[in-house]
Amino acid sequence: MTTKKIVPKKRVAVVTGGANKKSDPHQPAAIPLIMYRRIALTFIILVVCALLAVLYLSTVQAVIHVESTQAQVTTEFVANVFATPTRETDVHGQVLSGSLGKTQSFTSTGTSSKTIEDIATGTVTIYNNLSFTQALVATTRLLSQEGVLFRLKSAVIVPSGGSVEAQVYADQPGASGDIKPTRFTIPGLSRVRRESVYAQSSEAFTGGVSTIAIVSQEEMDAAVLTLQETLLNDAKEMLVAEADETFSGASYDSEIVEQTFSIEPGTEVKAFDLTLTIKVTAVFYDKQALEKIAIAKLYEGLGQGQEFVQVDPGTMVVAVDGVNQERQEANIHVTLSAPAITSQTSEALHVARFVGMTEEEIRDLLLAEGVATDVQVDFFPFWVHTVPRLKDHIYIDIR
Repeated sequence: MTTKKIVPKKRVAVVTGGANKKSDPHQPAAIPLIMYRRIALTFIILVVCALLAVLYLSTVQAVIHVESTQAQVTTEFVANVFATPTRETDVHGQVLSGSLGKTQSFTSTGTSSKTIEDIATGTVTIYNNLSFTQALVATTRLLSQEGVLFRLKSAVIVPSGGSVEAQVYADQPGASGDIKPTRFTIPGLSRVRRESVYAQSSEAFTGGVSTIAIVSQEEMDAAVLTLQETLLNDAKEMLVAEADETFSGASYDSEIVEQTFSIEPGTEVKAFDLTLTIKVTAVFYDKQALEKIAIAKLYEGLGQGQEFVQVDPGTMVVAVDGVNQERQEANIHVTLSAPAITSQTSEALHVARFVGMTEEEIRDLLLAEGVATDVQVDFFPFWVHTVPRLKDHIYIDIR
């Protein structure tokens, strides 16, 4: 008989409720999902803030626009002109001189005048309404309606029922004789005849006061300058033609040797003559070399923290100071000016000064120091209103 082997069954305990589940003390506790979300969100916010901070620091800036004040810088010096210069500050040149004379007539301009009293004159028409002729002798009186007395210049005979024209003159000199057209009576006639014999003027009388042009001392002085300029231009052409070579620069000095007028000041004439003789000295020089010297001296006078807007050698003024024609030497006085403004290297425009300042504070500061005539500041981003602390983000724009 076969015997069955009986295997005992192993019983396994099954936990059906979470409350009864036992935890392993060595197993880490599970982190809820919401905590992961909070950590991720915090990290994102920190990254965004960092990016915004980097973006702000890289883009924030202030541009300070400065309307700089201008100061005129001038250099004046005496340069030596030699036929053979030996120093860098000397200029190659030549000295020549000559004399010219001329007589010229000038018309009085009438700018100076005087008023004199004279006898007013005019023309009248004498009417005769009588049945017979009326004779009037020279100097017969004619009285105007204004009460001014005139006289006939010549005797006339006025025909019956007709008229004649006659010249009359004022009995007294002066402005009273300058009258408008009017009617005249003849006081020398009887009262009855005055109604029939009378005179009438159709034009105003003139000549009671007249203005006479006189030549003043100022007009004579102006004539001297005019003729002197004419002679100087002629002398320039003459001396340029005599020069040994062509020079790019020239300065002239003229001296009046003799002058003679045909009249005295205050004379009543329509024209007068002037005879003038002048001596002209010409100093010819190398203009480019002189300009180079002048510009170098101009920069020597430029202050610290300044720069020139523009140096124009064409504004250089040269005048003859002294000459020695025998030795072919001359001294010339040179003047050159140029406007200068504040430069970027000026301590007044050092960017560190403006850190943390507003536009108004910067403007008040630079205007008070005389550095600028106006100041404007452009900030970026738009919400920024003070100069950033990053010095390399501060820009100076000089206008």
